[in-house]
Amino acid sequence: MNLKDVDYKYWLIFGFVVIYGLYVLYIDISIEAYAELIAAIVFFFALFSGFFISRQNDRFSAIDEAVSKENALFSYLYRVSGLIPKIQDEVREIVMDHYQRIKRSRNWAYHIENASTTITDITNAFAKIDDEENIEKAEKPAMGTAAEVIWDVVMELQLVRKRIVVLKNQKLLAFQWGLIYLLGILLIFAFNFIPNIEGKFYVDLLKILFGTTVFMVIILLKQLNDLTLFGKKYSERGADDVLWIIEEKDKEVKNILPDDLKERIEKAKRKTQENLGDDISIEEEKSKL
Repeated sequence: MNLKDVDYKYWLIFGFVVIYGLYVLYIDISIEAYAELIAAIVFFFALFSGFFISRQNDRFSAIDEAVSKENALFSYLYRVSGLIPKIQDEVREIVMDHYQRIKRSRNWAYHIENASTTITDITNAFAKIDDEENIEKAEKPAMGTAAEVIWDVVMELQLVRKRIVVLKNQKLLAFQWGLIYLLGILLIFAFNFIPNIEGKFYVDLLKILFGTTVFMVIILLKQLNDLTLFGKKYSERGADDVLWIIEEKDKEVKNILPDDLKERIEKAKRKTQENLGDDISIEEEKSKL
């Protein structure tokens, strides 16, 4: 594994452990009322960090649900556009460009943070139908139904986009971060107030572990706030799923099946056909009687 591929948070944690370990091992601070002081700081840090983590976790879940719905709507839109072949190719190009930009940037919010014309392009593509032919009087009623469904999907996509924009902007405020950082720093330093009279190493080790835990809680809150909890591959997985459908790779799955599985499928098909043939022969004999 290349060191450049290691997530930055692991480097932060490693650096913190080294620096905090040196602080605990080589700096000794004695305070008589350390127990009461640590208890007070722990209480307030747990209270505020717990509240903010819960709130940001709910926000993250809501955004994840909205993004999943958006992906489902785009893939559904492409499938429905198949009922109107004259525009399906154009819709395919629009949706593929949308998700390829996300994949290249490795940022699921690329079209939220940057100007996007995806919905406008799709709207213009389907507007051509009404300009060139009357869908309601078409010989194929399914085309008229598809057009109605498509407009509903476009409207839903617009609503989902606005919801994602609103949720994404619900980040922690500067003074809230200041409160968390202040309490976290106080708690990390306060752990070293616990006396190690006998000079036992495990006492210092526990101090380092406690301090590292506080630091990791702050990192967790930071990731929830920045919506980076599952890393950059989170964006790629969502984009790949839709591109798989758009590029119609699901039709190619049969070509990569193992030979033994293909053979079993063929045997099952032959057996089914033989059973159907036997059933037909029995029905013919009954009719003769």
